Amino acid sequence: TDGVGARGSRLLAGTTRWHSRLEEALADWFHAEGALVFSSGYLANLGTLHALLSSQDAVFVDRLAHASLLDAARSSGATFRVFRHHDPEHLDALLSRASRCRRRMIVTEGVFSMDGDQPPLDVLLAVAERYDAMLYLDDAHGAFVLGATGRGTPEAAGISHDRFLYMGTLSKALGCQGGFLAGPRALIEILHNRARTFIYETALAVPIAAAAAEALRVLAESPQLREALRQRVTRLHARLAAIAQVPHGVAHIVPLILGDARRATEASHRLWERGVWAPAVRPPTVPKGTARLRLSVTALHTDAHIDALIDALLECDIRKHQ
Repeated sequence: TDGVGARGSRLLAGTTRWHSRLEEALADWFHAEGALVFSSGYLANLGTLHALLSSQDAVFVDRLAHASLLDAARSSGATFRVFRHHDPEHLDALLSRASRCRRRMIVTEGVFSMDGDQPPLDVLLAVAERYDAMLYLDDAHGAFVLGATGRGTPEAAGISHDRFLYMGTLSKALGCQGGFLAGPRALIEILHNRARTFIYETALAVPIAAAAAEALRVLAESPQLREALRQRVTRLHARLAAIAQVPHGVAHIVPLILGDARRATEASHRLWERGVWAPAVRPPTVPKGTARLRLSVTALHTDAHIDALIDALLECDIRKHQ
């Protein structure tokens, strides 16, 4: 009876019981006063930063942050600065020169999508507090996965969500579509009335909203899925470390840096022929000279799948390019 499309924007005819249920479930999951769902993670970042920033403000973004964050910050009208990846000292220096700005916002990711690494959240928070700055955390790859109960990167770091402007997506762990902000009721109200990508965008498709709410219910009742993923991640890192030089970490995203873009593309094709899907990532998505295979593991992978990956890497002699 609700159809497929949402029929309109959320402020007109686009809000259904499924959108409301999803937002209530997200707020409950992250112990927040409220949540607001956007049609994509990109639109969530764009709408939120534009709603909160103006020409009187300054925004500081990690150099390797997702394109949606860089685009949103750059086009927000605020003074835009980029700080070196995971470099709180550089960030501190930049913030020290922005004392005349009305508001300051630091922007980073919980798990960086191309490297699988995580920022020093405790140090970034200390810097933010020193300059009375907001800390915006895009946790697209950490939400529902990291932490003892799947509450994301903050939980994994032992930090309360209410110290961040917390953003996540429905398209990664939940396998659906959309982005969201979870936080204080005042923040949600501001975005509800000012975020143009929420106000003027057709609402998330009804079946997607319903599916995301159901996926969240399944995840809440199936903690063994997170444990299975942790076991697969541990095995993947251990087996890769024996044959290649890979970054140390605990994330489900692992880059195999090959350097040359053509080499990465050829390696991806050779693995595909052996039944392994390992996408090649090339500049400008990653810095020049760091083309790579982007490996990611899920709870549905088995030990046999990981062993098959390692065998395929050895057959293709990909480790010689490390």
